[in-house]
Amino acid sequence: MSMKKLFTLIVFALLTQAIDAQTTRKNSRINRNVVNKYTTALATVKNNILTKEEQNDELNPYYLSIFTPGTYLSRATHQVFTLDVDAKDAEKSLGMRMREQMDSLANANLFRLYTTSPNSFNNYDEKFMRETLVESEEPIESDKELNTIIASADEVTDVAEVTGDVDVDVSVTKPNFWKRTGSFGLQFTQNYFSDNWYKGGNNTQSMLASLIIEANYDNQKRLQWDNKLEMRLGFITAPSDTCHTFLTNNDKLYARSKLGVKAAKSWFYTASVEAQTQFMPSYRTNDRKCYGAFFAPFDLFASIGMDFKPTLKNDNAFSLALLPFSYKMRYIGKDDENIHAVYNMVGEDCTHDIGSKIEANLTYHLAKNLTWTSRFYYFTSYKYAEGEFENKFDFKFSRFISAQLFTLWRFDDNRSRDYYDSNLGYFQFNEYLTFGLAYSF
Repeated sequence: MSMKKLFTLIVFALLTQAIDAQTTRKNSRINRNVVNKYTTALATVKNNILTKEEQNDELNPYYLSIFTPGTYLSRATHQVFTLDVDAKDAEKSLGMRMREQMDSLANANLFRLYTTSPNSFNNYDEKFMRETLVESEEPIESDKELNTIIASADEVTDVAEVTGDVDVDVSVTKPNFWKRTGSFGLQFTQNYFSDNWYKGGNNTQSMLASLIIEANYDNQKRLQWDNKLEMRLGFITAPSDTCHTFLTNNDKLYARSKLGVKAAKSWFYTASVEAQTQFMPSYRTNDRKCYGAFFAPFDLFASIGMDFKPTLKNDNAFSLALLPFSYKMRYIGKDDENIHAVYNMVGEDCTHDIGSKIEANLTYHLAKNLTWTSRFYYFTSYKYAEGEFENKFDFKFSRFISAQLFTLWRFDDNRSRDYYDSNLGYFQFNEYLTFGLAYSF
């Protein structure tokens, strides 16, 4: 080969290498520009459509198509150019409309990327739709074993063949939304002093019987209906009383029914009816005047308002009833001047008052065998006020033996000044501690 041809060949090789290097640098620069534009576009889209909280958290799945590798999605372009309007948008839920808005926003930003950086998308979705799955010609070994077991199994035509000819009774039981509870107590107390006891004293015996029955309905949705009947009657012997052999020291007949319709999470529209009277005539020591009897008085409350009843754990219960519209009727069915005077109803057998009422009830298990039951109510006719705060602590030693501590504060200024105490005012207080039999059912 001559020197001229060799020189020409070397020059051609050098020129070819220089052109290839320049082309490579140019293509690399073009690719970097495309990648930079695509990355910048994605960052812009992310900043435009996501809040700061969403940018720090995991991406919303409806924005996933924006950040997937460069694949052209035909549905994005179709949605941008479509003119169809869904006439049933008003019937869609709020969540469905929000999801459609997020999907529409993602498709709009994808379309903007298609038009500004078309070179960034090397694939298209229809290409993947045309791909077919490759199936193995031979089933795997586990499938062969399963098919063999199925083929060798005997066909069951009668369920009795499997159950051993045992009748299977399937029944559907309706849910019971009623909860019924009850408790009965019988307590005794005795004091005995010998005739020559150096401090003196009165031999006394007392008995207290109580019965509480509750039937509450709750359908776990919107309706609750609470019903309660409470009866309490106690006697005490009175050796120093020249007028009576024994006196009543605790006497109560109380019934309540409250209907609630759910308004919010723990709030109910409520209507309640309460009635209260006593069983036996009541007297004071060495006094033949009667201070109360059956239906003398008889108090009836009818109220409407709102009831707050949160859900508590461990069978604890609390309710707070706000009753701005409350009606109270007091009736004295015994023709006794002293009873009418006690309740400031001289010359009247029945009174009617309109006012407002607040009532709270609590059942709280302080310990496994110690239960605190409390009831508070306050009624005002805007002329007088009446209220009670009742607490009972029930300690069960066993299933049938218990002790009870009962306290009752009462306020009533609808009385004559004869019942005003210089220390307590119109407040009154009653307390007793008993020990005896108790049974819950």
